[in-house]
This record gives sequence, C-alpha cells and structure tokens, in this order.
Amino acid sequence: MKPKSVVRLSLFLSVCALAYGNSAMAGCTPDQYCPERYNNSAREGVESAVVPRVERGAAPIAKSAPIEVQSADIFELLQEGRVHKYKLQNLDGLREFYKARNFQPYWVSRGRPNDDAQEMLDMIQNSWTHGLNPYSYQYDTIAQLYERDGDDAAMFAMDVLLTEAYIEYGQDLTGIRVNPATLKSNKKFWQQPLTTQYLLSLLGRNDIDDVVASFAPRGGTYNRLRKELITLVNEEPEPYEGVLPIRVKGAIHPYEQHQAVRDLRIRFGVGGDSLVYDDALAARVMAFQAANGLKADGIVGPATLGAINKNRRGKIHQVIANLERLRWVPENKPDKFVIVNVPSAMLWAVENGRVAFDMPVIVGRKERPTNIFITEITGVRLNPTWTVPPTIKKEDILPKLREDGGYLETKGMELTHGLGSDALTLDPNAIDWSTVTEDELRTLRMVQVPGAHNPLGSYRVLMPNSYNIYLHDTNEPHYFDTPGRAISSGCVRMKRPREMADFILREKRGWTPEKTQNTLDTAKLHDLYVQNVIPVYIVYYTAWVDDGGEVVLGNDLYGYDDEIIKMLTHLDEIFIPVDNT
Repeated sequence: MKPKSVVRLSLFLSVCALAYGNSAMAGCTPDQYCPERYNNSAREGVESAVVPRVERGAAPIAKSAPIEVQSADIFELLQEGRVHKYKLQNLDGLREFYKARNFQPYWVSRGRPNDDAQEMLDMIQNSWTHGLNPYSYQYDTIAQLYERDGDDAAMFAMDVLLTEAYIEYGQDLTGIRVNPATLKSNKKFWQQPLTTQYLLSLLGRNDIDDVVASFAPRGGTYNRLRKELITLVNEEPEPYEGVLPIRVKGAIHPYEQHQAVRDLRIRFGVGGDSLVYDDALAARVMAFQAANGLKADGIVGPATLGAINKNRRGKIHQVIANLERLRWVPENKPDKFVIVNVPSAMLWAVENGRVAFDMPVIVGRKERPTNIFITEITGVRLNPTWTVPPTIKKEDILPKLREDGGYLETKGMELTHGLGSDALTLDPNAIDWSTVTEDELRTLRMVQVPGAHNPLGSYRVLMPNSYNIYLHDTNEPHYFDTPGRAISSGCVRMKRPREMADFILREKRGWTPEKTQNTLDTAKLHDLYVQNVIPVYIVYYTAWVDDGGEVVLGNDLYGYDDEIIKMLTHLDEIFIPVDNT
C-alpha cells in the first residue's frame, strides 16, 4: 500500500476505445454504430480528444512546511532506504538503476533540475486529471526540493524521489491498483502495472514527455473523461444542489401530485409552486432521461432519481471510478472480440476494426450480479441442456418443489444422484422435499433437457470461466422489454443469439449457417468448437460519450462506483485540487 496523503462513451465509444487503444471516436451512442468514426486509422492519434495542458501552479495545491534533508549523496540515500520521512517503495529497482549510472543523478544537470525534471514534476502535479493523487507521489516534498538548486543534498534527494515518483506514476497509469473482489471479479483478469525494471529501462531513450506518452492511456473516451474531470473540478456547484437529494418512495408519474415535485421544479428550473407533475416538468425530465442513457418515459423512478440526485462531488467520483476501470483493460486487442458492458446491458461484436453488430442483453440482478472478467470463446453449444446452478437450485427450485413435487417434470427436467455411469435417475414425486437438507440438495443434479422450457434456449456460448457465467439464448424474450434488463441470475441472455452463433462459427473451417440450422433441427445437444478462440470482455462502465461529444454518467447498477471510490480513498485518498463541493 502506498503511504497515505493528506488530501482530491457512447458506451460504444468505450467499446471502440477497448478495440484499438481507446482510440478517439466521439459521437457514437450505446445503441448505434458510427462507421465513419471507427476504422483502423483511429489508432494513429487522439488529437480530437487531447486534454488541455494544465500549467504548473494552475491547480492550487497546498505546500507543507519547509523540510530538512539529510546531508547524503544518492548512494547513501539508497543505503538508508528513505528520503526525508518517506520510505522508498521500489528500493531494489532504484539501487540497480543508480548503480548502472555510478550513482549519478538523472534529473539534475550542473547542480540544478533539468528539463525532464520540470516536465516530470508538472505531470505529477497534474496527475489528478487521471483521477490520481499528486501527494501519493510525494509532490509537495519534491516541489520544495526542486526550488533548492545549488544545494547538493536537496538535489540528490529530489532526484531519488522523482525517480520513485516516475515508477509509481507509471504503474498507476498502466494497470489495476485495487483488489476487485468486492466487484465480483479477480485481479488476474485485468492489466497488471508495468514492472519497475521495464519503466526504468525507458528512461533516457527520449524526453520524459515522450517516455510517459508511450505507456499512458491515450484513447478518446479516456481523454474525454479527463477533460470532463477538469471541468467538474473547476466549476462551481449548481444552485439546485441545495435541494438534493430529492427523496421519493416508489415513483412519480406525469400528472400525479407529490411533495417532491416542488424540489423537482427547482432541480430542472421549472417555475411554479404546484405539486402536480405537469407537462412542462415532464418535458424537462424526459430530456434529462434521454441525455443520461435512461428510458425517456417521464417516470421519476429509482434509476432516474439516482441520476437526478448526482451532485458535483458525486459526478467527480463517478468519472474517477471509470478512469480507473478503463486502465484495467489492455489497449492491444485482436481483430475479433466480443464485449459486454453490464450496467448498460449491451453487447458488441468487433471484427476487423469495425463493429459487426450490437445487441441488447439481459444481465444479473443486483442480488445475483454478473461477474466482470475476461475469458475466451471456444465455440457454441446448440440445443443445450441446463444444469441448475446451486444458488438457483436452493433459492428458486427447492421452494417450488415443496409446493409441487411434479414441478421438475412439468419443466422437462431430470433429477439424478451421482455422476457418470454411477448416476441414478430419481423420481422427484417420491421425495419428501420438505425434509431435504442443504447437504442432500448439493448431491442432486437437476438437468433440463433441450426444448421450449429450457431457459438457455437453443444456443449457449462456450466460454470457460470459474464463475460459470456465459452468454446464451432465452426462452423468455419478453424480458428484453424490462427497463434496465437486470433480471437474470448472473448469466447474460442475448436478444439475437443466432447472430452471435454465426459470428463465432465463422472461425470453424467448413461450417455454414445451413449446417447450424440442420443441427438445431435434430433437437439434440451438439458442441461446436472453433479453431481460433475469440476474447470476450465482461466490463463495468457507467460513463460514456454521446453523439454530441458530451459525457453521459449512466446508472451504477451494482454500486461498484462507490466501491471503487472507497478502495481508492483507502489506497491514497481522492484528491480534488479545487474543492468547491
């Protein structure tokens, strides 16, 4: 853990960003693809989304009291393992780096900081635009030492601290910093920070600006979120924040009367004292819903109210959380992959630098969330059986069996005990389900045969993972009309599964859509494996860029933004340089 400091897409655009280095492609909404903005040339730069340079001193950062440094050269500092009161975190790497330089400074020339030192200090100060904390890189100490040119002890201390800061900053920019267990994920799936040795090997090859640019996130979505963070930090809170949060139990529909309507009028700048939710207010709410990726029905329900109640600080935190998660996903992607964004319940299939198609999906409800992870698609199962998972078996099926012992039979499900050739088929009507214990239930397998009752429908995507989460068809397509589409037990249901199956099976030599249909017609389970596996990314982004290049802050479906902010606060605090909140 770092020492603590004292102190601050269309969704599809995020998909494009993942596809080719977070390339700059503003102007796509979550539900449409903008082909003129997405092509291979997008790799070449992000000029349209470059973050304005924040000049040194622009963000008022408090300086600590004057410091005293020990009279020691670089060798002695590294022997002691600390500079001033700071314990060096990358001591082995620092010793190797300076040993190769005969313990001569890197950031100091002729007794004073060189140009790279100034540039590195500027980057540390402005690290808050990435959602990072300058104080976690000892900014205040380095800045004071920087001013003491001609003082050898100060310059040696600054040099070592600046090298340490470069390592820490480089690692924070290039990989996951937290344990995502509370986000139903595992650190192993996500991009790991660059090693100390690799980062140090880059020094001296180019100016420090170019060195950092070679590994820093450079995508359009990422940089647009950085710009949004700068804007939010420097603007005053909106006058309406005084009435937030607005509290509503249930929902408010147009033309209803409710005490919260008065505060909603203030929030949306609609005059009048009436408590009736009238047309003028409904029009503002519907425009707000559309701009924030919500169903524009005018109903002020939980999702809409959550977006309405976001104040400036909440928006800052949401942007920081998404910047953090964007850094988890590797920028280099193969020519073909699939991505699912859980909060927006959308899927995209990318091939040869273009989105082949996108589609709505159904994801896990809050009580049974869809895990976020990366794996590979190895094929497709046609006419799948469904083995009931332990949670569903215990919480959903067992209560139904206690009401009706014939439930499994009506759903076309087989009940067995044991595995393989030793498995015994049981008659569910012969079991007293009211006496079945949890241990006994674990020994029973409930398998639904292919057919109309099977919740997996006709297609299951083969994508091995420890969570037993997969993409599949559904026998209940009407649920795609459910607002939010977060109703499953964790797996991801696809609206157009045949399109996904054809996309995958193009990687199987000699296979055709006609063969798929013929296999489906047999009504028998059949696994089809592909020669070239296809990566699939199950991610969690709540911020994206709309058609007009504006940032949309969407619904935090599982509350993971708050979890990220808690973890980052514990790690090295959340830094807001101009705290007007």
